Amino acid sequence: MRKIVPISLMLLLFLSLSSLARAQEKSASTVDHADRAGAHKHYSLPATPDTVQWGWFDVNEKPKLTVNSGDTVSVETWYHALNQIKPTPEDHTLNGPPMDDIARLRKQNDGGGPHSITGPIYVNGAEPGDTLEIRILKIIPKEYAQNFNLPGKDFPTGLLPKEFLDGFVRYYKLDLAKNQTEFKPGIMLDLKPFPGILAVGVDPNEPKEKAGPPIKDDKGRTSTLRPWKNGSNMDLNELQAGSTIYFPVFQKGGLIWIGDAHCRQGNGEVNLEALECAYQEIEIEPIVRKDLKTEWPWAENESVWIFTGFDEDLTEAMKIAVRNTIDFLSSQKTVPMDRYEAYALASMAADCRVTQVVDIRKGVHCEIPKSIFVNRKPAVHAAPAKKQ
Repeated sequence: MRKIVPISLMLLLFLSLSSLARAQEKSASTVDHADRAGAHKHYSLPATPDTVQWGWFDVNEKPKLTVNSGDTVSVETWYHALNQIKPTPEDHTLNGPPMDDIARLRKQNDGGGPHSITGPIYVNGAEPGDTLEIRILKIIPKEYAQNFNLPGKDFPTGLLPKEFLDGFVRYYKLDLAKNQTEFKPGIMLDLKPFPGILAVGVDPNEPKEKAGPPIKDDKGRTSTLRPWKNGSNMDLNELQAGSTIYFPVFQKGGLIWIGDAHCRQGNGEVNLEALECAYQEIEIEPIVRKDLKTEWPWAENESVWIFTGFDEDLTEAMKIAVRNTIDFLSSQKTVPMDRYEAYALASMAADCRVTQVVDIRKGVHCEIPKSIFVNRKPAVHAAPAKKQ
């Protein structure tokens, strides 16, 4: 006679086995996730006299940090001129260095930029011809900022130097809790921090200067004054937390520098400066992309793709940015199109803006809204085709 197992007991056994299977599956997933998370490390790069340079990129500068693709790095930045242009800690009246001192500091580093740049960061596996994707994950400013125009009678800088013969500087206390600062009583400005300089190692084929001081000094270093294909002084105000930028790699290891911290800037940056500040931390994630090829820096955030162009002539900068926009549109796979269609779409949908007009090489960036691609998959990135 066969023993009959009660249905309630069979059900209990089934549920127990199912729970055990689910527990094992969950445990494996957790371990796998932990393993993946553990594959990448987080580093910090503080700003010190050893890690910060003033106004020059030097590809022979010893890397201050070496990371792997996918690691994250929290970078500290300094104020201009090696942290000299800021209110002193004991000064609660916001009286930082006067204009005479600022002018002296500019002349002291003649040909180089005023910028303090932290780096370089060496990324293992990055080789010339690759693309370096850099995700900006977080930005935390320090407590002060400033803006100045140099005296037009002594410096041909800013858009209107002949109309502003005297220098003007003002220092600002940032309300980091409210994410704003007071320009003057009755005018409050929201903070929108982004790095004015985010760069990879210099392009060995960068063209000779058409205007301004020499690009290189007698030591072979490259001035931070101008933007170019390696990024440098782009002053692109869209590079806020949550954005991603793509650079062509020119030097082994990529070589990343960050500086010229901005806490807000209007397109054009007309008087020479933005709301210039420094960062307690800007967290980035560099990723080596062997599968992408690009010629000029391009970026994206949640809502737009952004394509850059730089030249001493603003119209030429506009042409470069538009060509890069067309290259992207005609090479993306979501909605295939030829270059004539891409040209037409750029004319109807691209928002081309003057990035800045004060960095010798002027900048234009064109934005394409992602929303017009109604069937786009958000995780898919397309790169501009590299011209042959």
